[in-house]
Amino acid sequence: MLNATINRKYEHIDIVIRENIVYPSLCSDIYSNIKFVHNAFPGLNYNDIDLSINFLGYSLKAPLMITGITGGHRSVIKINELLAKIAEKYGIAIGVGSQRAMLETKSSEIIESYTVVRKVARNVPVLGNIGINTLSKIDLRSLIEALDKLNADALAIHLNPAQELIQPEGDIDFSNTLLNKLSELMDLINIPILIKEVGNGLSMEVVRLFHGLGIEIFDVAGACGTSWIAVEVYRAEKSGHKDKALLGKKLGGWGIPTPLSVIEARWAAPSSWIIASGGVWDGYKAALNIALGANMAGFALPILRAIINGGFEAGSKYIERYINELKAVMFLTGSHNVKELMNKPLYMPNSILAVLSSRGIDWNKYLEIKSG
Repeated sequence: MLNATINRKYEHIDIVIRENIVYPSLCSDIYSNIKFVHNAFPGLNYNDIDLSINFLGYSLKAPLMITGITGGHRSVIKINELLAKIAEKYGIAIGVGSQRAMLETKSSEIIESYTVVRKVARNVPVLGNIGINTLSKIDLRSLIEALDKLNADALAIHLNPAQELIQPEGDIDFSNTLLNKLSELMDLINIPILIKEVGNGLSMEVVRLFHGLGIEIFDVAGACGTSWIAVEVYRAEKSGHKDKALLGKKLGGWGIPTPLSVIEARWAAPSSWIIASGGVWDGYKAALNIALGANMAGFALPILRAIINGGFEAGSKYIERYINELKAVMFLTGSHNVKELMNKPLYMPNSILAVLSSRGIDWNKYLEIKSG
């Protein structure tokens, strides 16, 4: 089992680096149709714009997070070290990939592929990670021990039924009994738990369900970026699972686009902390999702590819471009800080308003909730 988990971690990283595994069009139609209202007199000095936010007890320099993608193989120790250096340098949060491999081994290299993040990123939030369907297969106290080794500030529990459905060795038990294991974990753990998707988005129904259990942080990980269905299609074809590969191709466009998932999450949990990830790969998209109701933005694939292709310098340049784009939008909308950006007006096309209406979301009421 351990070798299978480790090999899968390596395959995942290799595929996301080398192959075209992004969601079709990256939701360009939605992003091009929602417009900011330009402010010709911003009423502020560009140099006075404040990007800082408070998250998990830390003051971040920008409302950003490198979301969990790597860990579980010795080849990613250096990758996670570089990601952590970037998170520390720019004062942004960082997560690790699924810690399942960490639970299945005593290998110092496998453990270090995760713990190197905290060794380097000492002054920013570090988030652990586990799949919800893994909870039924492990001793929960061993998970807490793994989080302690990481010195994690929170635990991201990921929901990935679409990925597991296509994965050749996928675990497709997402029955309601898992909620009992989650509740049991919540009684044992002393750090916050957040619920996240992995690239197909969170609906209002799912957010409402977990919010009812006491979860207050959600990473929507919508369907506009990395497609883990596409990743598993590559693996299924390689391993001879033709039926799974064909099914994955049919489901290539499956999911809730990130901007819509942000709205659904905020509608279902008005006071919760919402992270917009899933193709939020530049500062403009980050700003738009924050204006739609997110508290911060997350990304993984572009920064991963940047450091693999160009090292720390390339990763730093990516972050600097991202921050400059975000700051430019804040300036042109007259937003002194992130809180003000969250309340800036937007032009919403009738096509998107109709989609929201079909989901029972009244845009005018939503604006009141969002600004609330």
